[in-house]
Amino acid sequence: MQFFRELTIRKKQSLSEEWRKKEHDYYLHNGSAVLEELLALCNGNCRIPIRYFTASEIDDAISYSQNELEIFDGRMVAGSMDKRLVFVRFFPNYFRNFFNIFRDIAITAQMSHLKNVLRLVGCCVEFEKPVMVYEYVEAISLHTLLFEKGNHDDQTRKSLLSWGNRLRIANEVASAVVFLHTEFTTPIIYKDLKPSNVIIDQNSGVAKLLNFSLSVSLPPGELQVIKDVTCGTYGYLAPEYAVSGIVTQNTDVYSFGVVLLQLLTGKNMGTLDIKDRKYIMYDVESDLDPIDIEKIYVMDIADKAILEEYGIEIQQQLEDCWDLVKKCTKSKGEERPYMIEVAKELRRIYNCFRVLTLGQNQLHK
Repeated sequence: MQFFRELTIRKKQSLSEEWRKKEHDYYLHNGSAVLEELLALCNGNCRIPIRYFTASEIDDAISYSQNELEIFDGRMVAGSMDKRLVFVRFFPNYFRNFFNIFRDIAITAQMSHLKNVLRLVGCCVEFEKPVMVYEYVEAISLHTLLFEKGNHDDQTRKSLLSWGNRLRIANEVASAVVFLHTEFTTPIIYKDLKPSNVIIDQNSGVAKLLNFSLSVSLPPGELQVIKDVTCGTYGYLAPEYAVSGIVTQNTDVYSFGVVLLQLLTGKNMGTLDIKDRKYIMYDVESDLDPIDIEKIYVMDIADKAILEEYGIEIQQQLEDCWDLVKKCTKSKGEERPYMIEVAKELRRIYNCFRVLTLGQNQLHK
């Protein structure tokens, strides 16, 4: 009996040693890959150092968790670490084949001082696929908020998607993309801008961008890069990228225009380039015929919730946003504005809204 007990103990020790060796191998491989991304990203001059957690720390953090946030490319599990709540993000098995987790870690770390990026607390590289640890927020994805109306009460949606908050969300997302385009050694193109990659803090209403795993840096001195494989989400891809693999700063501008359209309409709508060089708008959740974008009257497509809230008083702001959507989704990339120009126009529109509401508040006093 003693023999079998000792054999079992030796087997457990052997398995434990085997797992520790795997963890060590993963640590060396994944840690080196993260370091390479950091060196390429900012020549090793990191704004914010990355904290590394062990596999056992990750296991302990989520051992009693029952709260998950479903996101498009995996899941984030709420956990506890150093007596504070965190989100622990796990990646699906297919993820490494198409996406660069190491780049995601490096870029997120260097943007974590921004309020409009979900802050990276640290990562663990001792698993086959690295695990990311974020700050915890009472989060809901913008996709869920806009399109999955049964997943939250009407009052929450009405509050978080008031016209003022929609403008603020657009401004905050635009601000994060402008940082990518202007504050690194060479511009970084996000490449996968869509509502499911934006989460909203339900307490503050602040929009936070996450998932930089498809992002690419433009080569020094170059205005574009050509990718052999097109990765992204149908409906948000710029025509020149979808057809020819051409990636420029205007690739993100196009995707942002589609997101702005969805904030404006409250519907899962997109734009398509057709042969006669006109743009059409379509609702991906219905069988409605496409509509020529130049023949659309903004008050006919604006979310009814917005019109019920302010009506004709915000018509000019709606028209200005609609004009911006059309500029951002031009079929030719060179005809689109730069993201910094888009952000400037959005700030102007938002300031007009604030002046309007300030005037209304003074009238009601």
